[in-house]
Amino acid sequence: MQQRGIALVIALATVLVVSGIGTLLFLRTLGEIRHSGQDQAIVQTLMLARGAANTGGTFLSTTARDRLSAIVRGTASTTDCWAYGGSSNCQTGSQPDPVAVAQALAGVASQLQAQVDSYLCPGGTLRNLSPSGLNATVTLRVHFTATACGQNLPPNTRLPNGRFVEGAPRTATSGASQTYALPFVMVAEAGFGPYRRNIVLQGEYRFVVGRASFSRWALFTHIHTLPNGTDVWFTDRTLFDGPVHTNSHFRFYRQPWFGGEVTSAGCTSLGNTSCSGQTRPGAYFYGVNGGNLVLASNMQPSANAPSYRNTYGTHAPQFAAGVDWNASFIPLPQNNQDQRSAAQSAGLYFQRTVTRLELRRVCVNETTGLEVPCSLSLPVGVTKYQYITVTYCQNNNCSQTKTEKYRYGEDRKLYQEVTQGTTTSWQAVQRNGSDVYFNGVIFSDREIRGLQGPPRTNANDPNTAGPALAEFAQITVAATDTIQITGDLKYETPPCSGVPTRNPDGTVTPATCDNLNVRNVLGVYSQDGDVVIDENAPRDLHIHGSLMSAGGVVTVENYNNIPEKGSVYLIGGIIEKYYGAFGTFNGQTGQNSTGYGRSFTYDRRFLQGVAPPFFPTTGQDQVTGVAVFSYGQREQVY
Repeated sequence: MQQRGIALVIALATVLVVSGIGTLLFLRTLGEIRHSGQDQAIVQTLMLARGAANTGGTFLSTTARDRLSAIVRGTASTTDCWAYGGSSNCQTGSQPDPVAVAQALAGVASQLQAQVDSYLCPGGTLRNLSPSGLNATVTLRVHFTATACGQNLPPNTRLPNGRFVEGAPRTATSGASQTYALPFVMVAEAGFGPYRRNIVLQGEYRFVVGRASFSRWALFTHIHTLPNGTDVWFTDRTLFDGPVHTNSHFRFYRQPWFGGEVTSAGCTSLGNTSCSGQTRPGAYFYGVNGGNLVLASNMQPSANAPSYRNTYGTHAPQFAAGVDWNASFIPLPQNNQDQRSAAQSAGLYFQRTVTRLELRRVCVNETTGLEVPCSLSLPVGVTKYQYITVTYCQNNNCSQTKTEKYRYGEDRKLYQEVTQGTTTSWQAVQRNGSDVYFNGVIFSDREIRGLQGPPRTNANDPNTAGPALAEFAQITVAATDTIQITGDLKYETPPCSGVPTRNPDGTVTPATCDNLNVRNVLGVYSQDGDVVIDENAPRDLHIHGSLMSAGGVVTVENYNNIPEKGSVYLIGGIIEKYYGAFGTFNGQTGQNSTGYGRSFTYDRRFLQGVAPPFFPTTGQDQVTGVAVFSYGQREQVY
């Protein structure tokens, strides 16, 4: 009996020990699970904060860059040898006064801070950048000044003065680029449950200031009427997804859409180089104010979002990127000396009329010398070239013509096809005893009557037209007089696809521009004539490039008499003295009646400083490049 009692006590003790051990193991397991969950939450919070910091870097390279460029256009000196820092020390190798630079860039930083805050914390409330469906808070603020989004700099951080980095002083003949730096502090914070993660990054936001190219505009007009003075109205059919500017006044009917900034100088009387009359900031709205100009100060409900309703409908242009009714006057170029000189130096220069100019991408088997189909991955022994075939007049009445064929590859070394007897070969072009490396400019002192890419194999199918520009080609076609476009001009690798589209609910879906690292780019520039799309050009014409007429219009020949021909699909922009017509349409059905409709997509590379070679520039500055330099970061869990 005693033994049975001892055994029972031992058994109970064993149960208690085992139970205790089990409890300890269970509690330890719970602790490990809890600790594992804590570690997972901390890591997830860290990843969210780092993601916000990465987003900040992208933001500085895109949206903030666009905002900074607008600020630079309004603040950089257009007359001093330094964009910022005064006009002293203009000798070669000198630098601007650092104190003056710091003072000037403090003003830039203040304006940029307001623009950045309006995006990252609209209305004073930080945006939550957390992925949808995740119960977390992720915020980002960027300090260019001591206060960002209503919050002070983090402890133990400071912002040095802005500074000049590098560059040369400008002279009367040189618009040299200059690089400046704005110090910044980026604060990325993430919260997930009770956990918080804070990443503070310090660095410099460096930006390159250079003369703005006219190619930066989706549409630019000096006088916003037809050449005969007929008023031009932006309507519901108007969809521009890049910057739009006029030196005069715009007219709006119903709800045109603008995806880029809209600017108007408001000149009432225009000279070639300045407003010759007074400036009256404002616009016209159909049937409003008795048909008279509505001053910006009187616009209802506001100058930023005017809206009027009358028997003709609601006239409320949509300014997705803002509007400035009091912008600077921008003169068109008064000559084409830069383009002529460039063509004479390392381009192709023709004194007389060019009757035909064909641009074409070609792939050649170097063993046989024969053209072969191009592919994404070229076989060994196959080289891709840019071909340029030019037929030009040999005398003033053009009773005799001559055709020359040129080509160049990735290295830009220019070759000409030469025939000697029955033998044809490609020989390097030389000037002054040296090989010519093509600078991209093709120039005629007269006119160019037939500019096109490879003809279509099916006249009704634009997809059967081969590329006019090889993926590496950068070309500006310039002439003193009119340039006539007779066929498709397409890039091998377009930066964009599709066109802005009006949805049934009235919203607009922009084109897709996600291939902005491509290199091929085309400019077409007439100084004193027009850029004209030939009346016999094919239906649904595709043109990639920036089209400019400094003294006339970009238009369609005989636009109001030829049959309806679909649309001109343009990836690029138009710059012109007057607004050029492309066709007419039925006001009731909205369908084209004659000529071409417009299906325009803005090449967003032009906002990043990309431009056709030696394309005309304005007297304004723009940001042609940005770089984000990080000098260190610290992380904190709390």
